[in-house]
Amino acid sequence: MPRLLEHLDAADDFYLDSISQIRLPSWSRGRITLAGDAGYGPGPAVGGGSSLAIVGSYVLASELAAAGDDHAPGFAAYERAMAGAVAASRTIGPSVLGTLIPRSELQVWTTAQALRVLPRLPGFVQRKLTSFGGGPAAMLNGVRLRDPLVLRA
Repeated sequence: MPRLLEHLDAADDFYLDSISQIRLPSWSRGRITLAGDAGYGPGPAVGGGSSLAIVGSYVLASELAAAGDDHAPGFAAYERAMAGAVAASRTIGPSVLGTLIPRSELQVWTTAQALRVLPRLPGFVQRKLTSFGGGPAAMLNGVRLRDPLVLRA
């Protein structure tokens, strides 16, 4: 660490920032609601944020259609429907970062060896080893999507 710190002043390509997350008690207020990262506040290094936003937007539109003229129950149903997936998305980042940021020399060495071996493994083994609980999209498994044909009736 001391050697790293003594070179910081001369580095022209150094960047440092904090990793922050805002968790809102509700994504809706009045006639406004949030979808995607703005409302869900997924953790860092999650992956699947776009998928979560697209599914959330579909769920929002479906729940608003089902609620008819009253947006309030639509917003409430949207938040209930997405709560599990959003909670799951918030656990992935810390878990991933916990494995990516080595805490000891042994972890540095082990990570380097694993990264040397990983590209030589069969594709299905690579996917299994690099997915978290089935991959980031697995967080969407519990989201119930309404049938759009039923909504039109």
